[in-house]
Amino acid sequence: LISRLLIGMTVNFGLSFSFILLISRSMLPDVVDNFRLQNPHGKGYETIFYSSYVFFTKMSAGIGLGISAAGLEFTGYKPGTCRQSNDVILTLKILIGAVPAILILVGLFILLFYPITEESRRETKLALEVLRYFSHCSEQLRLAGGARLFEIAKL
Repeated sequence: LISRLLIGMTVNFGLSFSFILLISRSMLPDVVDNFRLQNPHGKGYETIFYSSYVFFTKMSAGIGLGISAAGLEFTGYKPGTCRQSNDVILTLKILIGAVPAILILVGLFILLFYPITEESRRETKLALEVLRYFSHCSEQLRLAGGARLFEIAKL
């Protein structure tokens, strides 16, 4: 019974953690597209979004590990010892259970204010396709030497 419970908890944790990673990574292209639509003349900002995402993900993991290590050190954790004090056990329970649960709830609350909906995502996609089409057409006119036609098309 205990092994089945442990397997169930492990699967549940794995699914929850993978969902958190996947949802944030699937939201990032929508944010980049929305920014691109709001700033049509800006080029190359996608790399800033993606590198910032990776940087802050790694930084938050480092801060979390540092806080965890400091908390365990403060409560008297002894590496290599099989039996730990009750303070260490309580700290581990808090760090593994309560803190992640609270942070997930805070993240879900912030997600309520996420401005991109499925409808706005579709509108953004269509607007970007139109923008790319006209950008391509204007580039073709410019390459063909139709400078005057290019100026008329811009009007």
